[in-house]
Amino acid sequence: MGILFAKRGITAKSVVSQSAFHPFLRTDFDIHKILLPYQNQFVSQAEALFETPYPQLNASVYMQFVRNGNRSNYEGLYFKRRSMLTTFAMAELAEEKGRFTDRIIDGLWHIMEESTWILPAHNWSGKPVTGSVVSLPDTFSTEEPGDDMKHIDLFSASTGGQLAWLWYLTGDLLDKENPVIRRRLLTQLKQRILHPFYTYDHDWWMGTRGNVLNNWTPWIISNVLTVIALCEEDDEKRRFGVERCMTILDRYAVCLPDDGGCDEGPGYWDAAGGALFDCLEILYDISGGTINVFDDTLVRRFCEYIMHVSIKKDQYINFADASSKLHPDFRMIARMGQKVHSPRLSAFASHIVRNPEQCPISDTHSYRFYANLSDPIPEKQTFIPAPYTFFPDLQVAITQEENGMFLALKGGHNSESHNHNDVGQFILFDNGTPIIMDAGVEQYCKDTFSEKRYTLWAMRGRYHNIPEINGIEQQPGGQYHAQTLSYDENTGVLVLELKDAYPKEANICSYRRSAQLLDGIATITDMLKLNTPSSAAFHYLTVDEPVIDGNTIRFPSGHKAEFDPALHASVEPIDLKGGKIAREWQRETLYRITLKTPDNITDAAYKLTFSRA
Repeated sequence: MGILFAKRGITAKSVVSQSAFHPFLRTDFDIHKILLPYQNQFVSQAEALFETPYPQLNASVYMQFVRNGNRSNYEGLYFKRRSMLTTFAMAELAEEKGRFTDRIIDGLWHIMEESTWILPAHNWSGKPVTGSVVSLPDTFSTEEPGDDMKHIDLFSASTGGQLAWLWYLTGDLLDKENPVIRRRLLTQLKQRILHPFYTYDHDWWMGTRGNVLNNWTPWIISNVLTVIALCEEDDEKRRFGVERCMTILDRYAVCLPDDGGCDEGPGYWDAAGGALFDCLEILYDISGGTINVFDDTLVRRFCEYIMHVSIKKDQYINFADASSKLHPDFRMIARMGQKVHSPRLSAFASHIVRNPEQCPISDTHSYRFYANLSDPIPEKQTFIPAPYTFFPDLQVAITQEENGMFLALKGGHNSESHNHNDVGQFILFDNGTPIIMDAGVEQYCKDTFSEKRYTLWAMRGRYHNIPEINGIEQQPGGQYHAQTLSYDENTGVLVLELKDAYPKEANICSYRRSAQLLDGIATITDMLKLNTPSSAAFHYLTVDEPVIDGNTIRFPSGHKAEFDPALHASVEPIDLKGGKIAREWQRETLYRITLKTPDNITDAAYKLTFSRA
């Protein structure tokens, strides 16, 4: 289970030549006609940007990541440059008046003159190659022999995919201006994307070390496949490249749980499950429909994951490094439903249609963007969420009631991709209103993916809806994990053993947590046995300041929680300092409720019940 191509004996022998390749198998592919429904959108956007200069990507801004940990300043300029280019290209290809041609040429030239397409946070391209991030790219050096282009990261690959499409679509437009432009562009795509991909095995996302892979793999492969499909003229290299892509995707698929869950959370599913689907679409198209694994059970489950973790409208479960508000790509999800034969997923896609007259630019998933342009808007269908959903491998149980109440409990382990120390975490919503919530993640910085990750408050166990036991919070590492004791598919009740989610110093003999939602009442049950007398402090995050009234917690949302009178309740503010979490929850402050046990307990059971007041 988990290998998509090798187990079926699928090879790249059916890959068609570049001249015979048709995007989306459309022999009538005409970008002008495809863009007509969106012409006004792109033209108005391009007109608004017409006098705006392309951002300058200065070396000093690139160096900020190593100097002070800031990655967003450079990234903002980098992404704006690319978005402007696509906007001008779409406007010109739709309008065909020549107004935006020079702006396209300037944008392409700027990007081709960049020393690297790799972001500062991913810049391990120093010489000698050490794998350590360095402050500036050491490309095109003459001091040491050997290749300058050895690595591909997420966004060098995305840039490659974006520019491959522009090379493919602008032949008549740019060649009449000067054939040097597209000739140089093709050379750059071969140097920066195809050469390192064909030649080297050292990038971790390729999986040659037997390591666990995450969204980087399908995200990068989808863009590499785009460059191969559109730009590689050599048939032997096309087959070699596609074969290599399938091998790497097989390594990725082995890392996926059989239940189809995404341990990176819904926020990264778009770049994990979505990007895997992109890869499968390109492979299908580049082989004339011969490379087809859409009927694979794992593929279907991975695609369907997103519909199970939807809370209400644009609110989704935000475990791991995920945002609380998402806008999944309904056009892509509609194609998923059709291709993996999931009517419920198709219905979900129609359920989340948002701004159908708009087709947002996606430079990071370019094949998907052009497929979306070619797709009709899905017709409205009725979507009814499943009352109970359980991902046994992820250890995530979800209950949704028709009255709008939503409860999710997770087990898992503390070495998941984009992990937070949150084994045993639960969240509770009512018609999209958070009662108990997961804060999410702050703006990425140098510390986010470093040895300092778990010094950041939003990653720590004490800021999730789990206890500190004997004064000890959860720690990172796969050895800290949950065990599923039982799951009742008729009631949705998941019982977890959490003793191994804590270090031995916590002196836990057994810690069991269960969660149930029934008729609008959510019950969290904690059963704790300690080896030596101690205490525990149960923490819960909420968005607005609650009031403690005896053994009742009253929430401004009109909900209440009742707890064991033996527990001592307190509330403290968490100042968000105007960061990303503040913007997402539209609050400057979150609140942490703490229910503390008496000292010197050894065996105790507590119930916390939530309901509408």
